[in-house]
Amino acid sequence: MKISAKQKVETRQAILDAAVDLIIQNGFRATSMRAIARQAGVGDATVYNYFPTKEAIFYAYYEGRFAQAAVSLQQAEGLAEYTLQERLQALFEELLRAFLPDREFLQATFRSVFFSMSPNSRELRPIQEPFFEAVSAAFSAAKEKGELEDMLFEEVIVRLYWDYCLSVVLYWLKDESEQFTATSVLIDKTMDLGCALLRANVAAKAYDICSFLFRSHVLTRLESARPGADALKTIVTAFMEGGDGQKSTKR
Repeated sequence: MKISAKQKVETRQAILDAAVDLIIQNGFRATSMRAIARQAGVGDATVYNYFPTKEAIFYAYYEGRFAQAAVSLQQAEGLAEYTLQERLQALFEELLRAFLPDREFLQATFRSVFFSMSPNSRELRPIQEPFFEAVSAAFSAAKEKGELEDMLFEEVIVRLYWDYCLSVVLYWLKDESEQFTATSVLIDKTMDLGCALLRANVAAKAYDICSFLFRSHVLTRLESARPGADALKTIVTAFMEGGDGQKSTKR
Protein backbone atom coordinates (compact mmCIF):
# COMPACT_ATOMS: atom_id res chain seq x y z
CA MET A 1 0.00 0.00 0.00
CA LYS A 2 1.32 3.38 -0.98
CA ILE A 3 2.02 5.72 1.93
CA SER A 4 0.72 9.28 1.53
CA ALA A 5 2.86 12.37 2.07
CA LYS A 6 0.83 13.15 5.18
CA GLN A 7 1.52 9.69 6.63
CA LYS A 8 5.24 10.11 5.98
CA VAL A 9 5.25 13.43 7.83
CA GLU A 10 3.35 11.86 10.74
CA THR A 11 5.70 8.86 10.89
CA ARG A 12 8.75 11.09 10.79
CA GLN A 13 7.39 13.19 13.64
CA ALA A 14 6.50 10.08 15.64
CA ILE A 15 10.10 8.90 15.35
CA LEU A 16 11.40 12.29 16.47
CA ASP A 17 9.02 12.37 19.43
CA ALA A 18 9.97 8.82 20.42
CA ALA A 19 13.68 9.64 20.31
CA VAL A 20 13.21 12.71 22.50
CA ASP A 21 11.11 10.82 25.07
CA LEU A 22 13.48 7.85 25.29
CA ILE A 23 16.62 9.94 25.58
CA ILE A 24 15.01 11.99 28.35
CA GLN A 25 14.09 8.74 30.15
CA ASN A 26 17.16 6.60 29.51
CA GLY A 27 19.94 8.85 28.29
CA PHE A 28 21.75 9.06 24.98
CA ARG A 29 23.86 5.90 25.13
CA ALA A 30 21.09 3.64 26.42
CA THR A 31 18.70 4.60 23.62
CA SER A 32 18.95 2.44 20.51
CA MET A 33 17.42 2.83 17.08
CA ARG A 34 15.42 -0.33 17.72
CA ALA A 35 13.95 1.15 20.89
CA ILE A 36 13.08 4.34 19.04
CA ALA A 37 11.34 2.36 16.30
CA ARG A 38 9.26 0.40 18.80
CA GLN A 39 8.34 3.53 20.75
CA ALA A 40 7.25 5.18 17.49
CA GLY A 41 5.26 2.11 16.44
CA VAL A 42 7.22 1.43 13.25
CA GLY A 43 9.32 -1.50 12.08
CA ASP A 44 13.00 -1.78 12.92
CA ALA A 45 13.87 -1.33 9.25
CA THR A 46 11.36 1.48 8.67
CA VAL A 47 13.09 3.87 11.04
CA TYR A 48 16.20 3.76 8.84
CA ASN A 49 14.17 4.89 5.84
CA TYR A 50 13.67 8.19 7.65
CA PHE A 51 16.89 8.54 9.63
CA PRO A 52 20.02 6.54 8.78
CA THR A 53 21.59 7.13 12.21
CA LYS A 54 20.63 8.23 15.69
CA GLU A 55 22.63 11.41 15.14
CA ALA A 56 20.47 12.21 12.08
CA ILE A 57 17.44 12.26 14.37
CA PHE A 58 19.14 14.86 16.56
CA TYR A 59 19.99 17.06 13.56
CA ALA A 60 16.39 16.86 12.37
CA TYR A 61 15.11 17.82 15.81
CA TYR A 62 17.30 20.93 16.00
CA GLU A 63 16.59 21.87 12.41
CA GLY A 64 12.88 21.82 13.22
CA ARG A 65 13.24 23.89 16.39
CA PHE A 66 15.38 26.61 14.78
CA ALA A 67 12.94 26.80 11.87
CA GLN A 68 10.03 26.97 14.33
CA ALA A 69 11.62 29.90 16.17
CA ALA A 70 12.24 31.79 12.92
CA VAL A 71 8.64 31.28 11.75
CA SER A 72 7.23 32.34 15.14
CA LEU A 73 9.29 35.53 14.98
CA GLN A 74 7.98 36.34 11.51
CA GLN A 75 4.43 35.96 12.81
CA ALA A 76 4.98 38.28 15.79
CA GLU A 77 2.48 41.14 15.90
CA GLY A 78 4.02 44.51 15.10
CA LEU A 79 7.36 43.01 14.06
CA ALA A 80 7.96 45.82 11.57
CA GLU A 81 8.07 48.30 14.44
CA TYR A 82 10.65 46.38 16.47
CA THR A 83 14.07 47.89 17.02
CA LEU A 84 17.11 45.80 16.17
CA GLN A 85 17.58 44.78 19.79
CA GLU A 86 13.89 43.93 20.25
CA ARG A 87 13.91 41.79 17.11
CA LEU A 88 17.05 39.87 18.03
CA GLN A 89 15.88 39.33 21.61
CA ALA A 90 12.53 38.10 20.33
CA LEU A 91 14.37 35.56 18.17
CA PHE A 92 16.20 34.20 21.20
CA GLU A 93 13.02 34.14 23.26
CA GLU A 94 11.22 32.15 20.56
CA LEU A 95 14.12 29.73 20.33
CA LEU A 96 14.25 29.06 24.07
CA ARG A 97 10.46 28.73 24.11
CA ALA A 98 10.70 26.08 21.39
CA PHE A 99 13.39 24.23 23.37
CA LEU A 100 11.68 24.45 26.77
CA PRO A 101 9.46 21.32 26.57
CA ASP A 102 12.52 19.20 25.71
CA ARG A 103 15.12 20.86 27.94
CA GLU A 104 16.33 17.51 29.31
CA PHE A 105 16.81 16.26 25.75
CA LEU A 106 19.00 19.29 25.03
CA GLN A 107 21.04 18.61 28.15
CA ALA A 108 21.77 15.13 26.79
CA THR A 109 22.47 16.04 23.16
CA PHE A 110 23.29 19.74 22.67
CA ARG A 111 27.04 19.52 23.20
CA SER A 112 27.46 16.40 21.06
CA VAL A 113 25.53 17.97 18.17
CA PHE A 114 27.08 21.43 18.15
CA PHE A 115 30.59 20.93 19.53
CA SER A 116 31.69 17.60 18.10
CA MET A 117 31.72 18.71 14.45
CA SER A 118 33.28 21.40 12.32
CA PRO A 119 31.28 24.67 12.43
CA ASN A 120 30.89 24.40 8.64
CA SER A 121 29.89 20.74 8.50
CA ARG A 122 27.20 19.67 6.06
CA GLU A 123 24.90 18.45 8.84
CA LEU A 124 24.86 21.82 10.61
CA ARG A 125 23.95 23.94 7.60
CA PRO A 126 20.20 23.16 7.56
CA ILE A 127 20.06 23.90 11.30
CA GLN A 128 21.92 27.20 10.97
CA GLU A 129 20.15 28.52 7.88
CA PRO A 130 16.89 29.72 9.53
CA PHE A 131 18.90 31.44 12.26
CA PHE A 132 21.24 33.16 9.78
CA GLU A 133 18.27 34.35 7.72
CA ALA A 134 16.47 35.71 10.80
CA VAL A 135 19.54 37.67 11.96
CA SER A 136 20.23 38.98 8.45
CA ALA A 137 16.58 40.06 8.16
CA ALA A 138 16.90 41.94 11.47
CA PHE A 139 19.97 43.77 10.14
CA SER A 140 18.19 44.62 6.87
CA ALA A 141 15.13 45.96 8.69
CA ALA A 142 17.34 48.08 10.96
CA LYS A 143 19.20 49.53 7.96
CA GLU A 144 15.93 50.36 6.18
CA LYS A 145 14.79 52.33 9.24
CA GLY A 146 18.13 54.12 9.53
CA GLU A 147 19.03 52.42 12.79
CA LEU A 148 22.12 50.79 11.25
CA GLU A 149 24.58 51.86 8.58
CA ASP A 150 25.91 49.45 5.98
CA MET A 151 28.28 47.15 7.83
CA LEU A 152 31.62 45.71 6.87
CA PHE A 153 32.00 41.99 7.47
CA GLU A 154 28.23 41.54 7.91
CA GLU A 155 28.39 37.83 7.13
CA VAL A 156 31.06 37.39 9.81
CA ILE A 157 28.92 39.27 12.33
CA VAL A 158 25.93 37.05 11.55
CA ARG A 159 28.08 34.02 12.30
CA LEU A 160 29.28 35.60 15.53
CA TYR A 161 25.64 35.77 16.60
CA TRP A 162 25.44 32.03 15.97
CA ASP A 163 28.32 31.45 18.39
CA TYR A 164 26.61 33.79 20.84
CA CYS A 165 23.41 31.77 20.45
CA LEU A 166 25.16 28.52 21.33
CA SER A 167 26.66 30.18 24.41
CA VAL A 168 23.26 31.46 25.53
CA VAL A 169 21.66 28.03 25.17
CA LEU A 170 24.48 26.42 27.17
CA TYR A 171 23.99 29.02 29.90
CA TRP A 172 20.22 28.43 29.87
CA LEU A 173 20.71 24.67 30.24
CA LYS A 174 22.64 25.32 33.46
CA ASP A 175 20.34 28.09 34.71
CA GLU A 176 18.48 27.11 37.89
CA SER A 177 16.99 30.54 38.59
CA GLU A 178 13.22 30.93 38.81
CA GLN A 179 11.73 31.07 35.31
CA PHE A 180 15.29 31.35 34.00
CA THR A 181 15.56 34.96 35.08
CA ALA A 182 19.35 34.85 34.99
CA THR A 183 19.29 33.90 31.30
CA SER A 184 16.88 36.74 30.53
CA VAL A 185 19.16 39.23 32.28
CA LEU A 186 22.21 37.86 30.45
CA ILE A 187 20.52 38.21 27.06
CA ASP A 188 19.24 41.70 27.86
CA LYS A 189 22.62 43.05 28.97
CA THR A 190 24.78 41.38 26.30
CA MET A 191 22.31 42.14 23.53
CA ASP A 192 22.22 45.79 24.59
CA LEU A 193 26.01 45.99 24.35
CA GLY A 194 26.15 44.12 21.04
CA CYS A 195 23.51 46.30 19.40
CA ALA A 196 25.21 49.46 20.69
CA LEU A 197 28.44 48.33 19.01
CA LEU A 198 26.58 47.62 15.78
CA ARG A 199 24.85 51.01 15.81
CA ALA A 200 28.21 52.68 16.39
CA ASN A 201 29.56 50.73 13.40
CA VAL A 202 32.59 49.73 15.43
CA ALA A 203 33.78 47.17 12.89
CA ALA A 204 34.01 49.79 10.11
CA LYS A 205 35.74 52.30 12.38
CA ALA A 206 38.23 49.71 13.59
CA TYR A 207 38.92 48.77 9.96
CA ASP A 208 39.50 52.43 9.08
CA ILE A 209 41.96 52.81 11.97
CA CYS A 210 43.88 49.66 11.00
CA SER A 211 43.92 50.75 7.37
CA PHE A 212 45.25 54.19 8.32
CA LEU A 213 47.98 52.73 10.54
CA PHE A 214 48.99 50.29 7.82
CA ARG A 215 49.21 53.00 5.16
CA SER A 216 50.87 55.56 7.42
CA HIS A 217 53.40 53.36 9.17
CA VAL A 218 53.86 49.91 7.65
CA LEU A 219 53.90 51.01 4.01
CA THR A 220 55.99 54.10 4.85
CA ARG A 221 58.56 51.95 6.62
CA LEU A 222 58.65 49.56 3.71
CA GLU A 223 59.21 52.46 1.32
CA SER A 224 61.95 53.93 3.48
CA ALA A 225 63.62 50.54 3.81
CA ARG A 226 63.64 49.97 0.07
CA PRO A 227 66.82 52.03 -0.67
CA GLY A 228 68.67 50.11 2.02
CA ALA A 229 67.43 46.86 0.62
CA ASP A 230 68.50 47.89 -2.88
CA ALA A 231 71.95 48.92 -1.58
CA LEU A 232 72.36 45.60 0.23
CA LYS A 233 71.41 43.78 -2.93
CA THR A 234 74.05 45.78 -4.89
CA ILE A 235 76.77 44.95 -2.33
CA VAL A 236 75.89 41.25 -2.36
CA THR A 237 75.86 41.19 -6.15
CA ALA A 238 79.23 42.98 -6.36
CA PHE A 239 80.71 40.60 -3.81
CA MET A 240 79.52 37.58 -5.74
CA GLU A 241 80.81 38.98 -9.00
CA GLY A 242 84.14 39.85 -7.35
CA GLY A 243 84.44 36.32 -6.06
CA ASP A 244 83.87 34.98 -9.55
CA GLY A 245 86.52 37.37 -10.85
CA GLN A 246 89.05 36.19 -8.30
CA LYS A 247 88.39 32.62 -9.26
CA SER A 248 88.86 33.51 -12.91
CA THR A 249 92.18 35.27 -12.14
CA LYS A 250 93.54 32.23 -10.32
CA ARG A 251 92.75 30.09 -13.27
